[in-house]
Amino acid sequence: MAVKRNKSRKATHKVTLPGLTPLQKSLLDEAGRRVTITSEGRQQEVSIEQVVTRKLLQVAANGSVHALSNAVNEIILAQRINQREIDEDVEFGNRLKTHQKALLDRASSEGKDPNTVLPHPDDIEVIPGVGFKIHGPWDETELKIVLSNCARRDLYILQAALEERLLGPEIVTDEPSSEVSKGGSAMLMAQFFNHGLPDRFEKSNIEIIMDLSRLGRLTKRELLKATYAAWASLGRPKPRGWVTPPFHEARAKMELLADGCAELLRDSLAGKVSSERDIAKRLASMMHRLGK
Repeated sequence: MAVKRNKSRKATHKVTLPGLTPLQKSLLDEAGRRVTITSEGRQQEVSIEQVVTRKLLQVAANGSVHALSNAVNEIILAQRINQREIDEDVEFGNRLKTHQKALLDRASSEGKDPNTVLPHPDDIEVIPGVGFKIHGPWDETELKIVLSNCARRDLYILQAALEERLLGPEIVTDEPSSEVSKGGSAMLMAQFFNHGLPDRFEKSNIEIIMDLSRLGRLTKRELLKATYAAWASLGRPKPRGWVTPPFHEARAKMELLADGCAELLRDSLAGKVSSERDIAKRLASMMHRLGK
């Protein structure tokens, strides 16, 4: 016997929670902030959320919970919305990784350059409970920057092989007047560029040693020729047989550059530097100071 359906019954609509308001974001940040309290004669580090919960139970024991219960309800609502956004990010990250993997497989089967697939699926990290991150270039502009830094890394490895032939092994020292500081700093610069690359483009220490071993089989004349041509190809020609500054000089310049970039970042976040012209001016000033 067929069961008759009640046509008057309305379908239950799925409730979609709105996004976090600025107040709710601040509430979540404050709820997660760690503070030090004294409990039963001992200092403990707990979150504000734990402090509120303890206070709520204390007030509840005294018969008044209205104000604190409202705060707890707001925190719970904000956490639900925040968790929904995290789940959506994780789901999107998984879909993006799967989609980019399919594009990479197709490019490989057609004999195309894998770098045409951006972002590369190996650069997409999906973090359960957090979201996803891209550890590599998003587009062709970023890819050009990464490949340019790869070329500079490889050039400094080549330069290091030449300097070892001309000056002996690179010596790490802070003594400018020391006789052992005559070695250049090419390998320091190679490691600087290498560690700044995304994981997929970074070379391991074994790979760098293998590069040096391969270059070590070249004659001095071949190294001079290759290094001269490599600098010229980057638009920064150097005299034949040019060597990098000693370690202590290179490190001082790198520290100056790092401090300048950190200051520029702070000023950008504070709104003191906003236009591309201002940023370019600050960078040009840093490079001028490095050239002194």
